[in-house]
Amino acid sequence: MQVAVLEQKLIRLRRARNALGLVLIVMIFSNLLLAWQVLNTRSQMILVPSRVSDGMIAQGGGDVRYLESLALDAVQAMYTLSPATSDYSRSVIDRVANPTERETLLRRFDEVAEDIRKREISTVFMPEKIDHDLANLTLLVTGQFATYLGTNKVGEERRAIRIVFAEFGGSVRIARIERIADAATQPAGDTP
Repeated sequence: MQVAVLEQKLIRLRRARNALGLVLIVMIFSNLLLAWQVLNTRSQMILVPSRVSDGMIAQGGGDVRYLESLALDAVQAMYTLSPATSDYSRSVIDRVANPTERETLLRRFDEVAEDIRKREISTVFMPEKIDHDLANLTLLVTGQFATYLGTNKVGEERRAIRIVFAEFGGSVRIARIERIADAATQPAGDTP
């Protein structure tokens, strides 16, 4: 091989090495900047629960998905009941309730559960729509409510349930669960 060709290859090799070194330095510097940014960032993440134990308020307001999850858990616990599931449903209401309104919510739940036990029925609420009023921390869950005796459906109606939240410390808890009475969809006999 000729000396000139070897010198050309050596120059190209040095340039490639220098370019690779420069890219490595830029990558290290960018990683250091990203690490510095992560260490200096203050944020709070809200995970949507599958089993609710607490709700956090992030940077001044409740996360709508988290509120929806709390509302759906509470509505299912209150209105999807059978004599066999009432103990678990009561524990759900106990977990998601605001401490100042917990006794009222549990008393209302116990009334509904006792009615279910006496009549030996099961109830199922199938949510269809959720409307939000985040300024007032209120959600309106609309859906179909069915009553079963054994495996036979004995009644079905459309229901609207209002869930009112309250801030307690750094968490969002359920303060009220109210059935919205609508004369057009409300039958004469009020079921749970």
